[in-house]
Amino acid sequence: MGVRISSTQLESFVILARELKYARAARLLNISQPALTKRIQSLEGRLGQALFLRLRGGLELTESGRVLQRFASSIERQEQDLLDSLVGSPQGISGHFRLVSFSSCLRSVLIPAVGPLLRDNPRLSCQFSKGEISQLHELLADGKVDFSVSLSECERMGIENVRLGVERNVLIESNLYVGRKDCYIDHDPRDNFTERFFLAQTGATVPKMLRAYFDDIYGLIDAVSEGVGRAVVPLHLLQPDHHVRLVPGFRPYDVPVFLHYHRQPYPNRMLRAVVEALISECAHLYGEHAIAIEEVAVPDDALVGANLRAARNAA
Repeated sequence: MGVRISSTQLESFVILARELKYARAARLLNISQPALTKRIQSLEGRLGQALFLRLRGGLELTESGRVLQRFASSIERQEQDLLDSLVGSPQGISGHFRLVSFSSCLRSVLIPAVGPLLRDNPRLSCQFSKGEISQLHELLADGKVDFSVSLSECERMGIENVRLGVERNVLIESNLYVGRKDCYIDHDPRDNFTERFFLAQTGATVPKMLRAYFDDIYGLIDAVSEGVGRAVVPLHLLQPDHHVRLVPGFRPYDVPVFLHYHRQPYPNRMLRAVVEALISECAHLYGEHAIAIEEVAVPDDALVGANLRAARNAA
């Protein structure tokens, strides 16, 4: 007979994996801390794998622990699917999912995309958060979120990559003030998006530039409006009351947007519903943005070159 995990052991593991504190998990399970420790040690002994790293600040899941956590979560959701189908729940899909994304598409695209799904399923809850682009793949791999949305494919094994659309980025400046044309605004010193925009222009080199930083994408647009400098931003975020204009003579910079989640042999209803909503609604929302995109004239190579020279001279 193969290795078996009791429901008591699995429940104890799930609570501890969520809380990452023995004392807190033991209280939730209504058992003593030594009893919980014994259960986890017994489970690790059966599996022949360490599930937690014991650190000074608390616990951290090992890779085996993250695999078991995903398995337990899948079992829990499939059990809920079964109960809903047997009882005939009139309230639709239930469960909780966590989604992390970069800031420019979270409010404008992703929340509107899953809004109809959440309204139609009152027992479905969610947690949205924004993260640094460099951390989005890691947050999913570490089991801290169920879905991540980023600007590049995730090459880790067992991760699905679904293209949701394309984010078109343009260079903007204030239409209220004569702003600093040699100053470019990004999120932080590690953000190289402005450099990537210039390198994507025909025959481009990156001009020397002054730098300014705003962590929030909407604050960044406000800073451009106040004449602090120029910035490369997604076109779909721009509204008439932002008091900004496109800097003419530069090609838009298109970047694909990807949805990531752990591949599962038996996807539960919630996972299927969230993925389907994001795929269909994001295509629709990005399609709406394409109406505005058509109004952006793409300059010829000579004009792009002239503007790059002007940018270098301004610096």
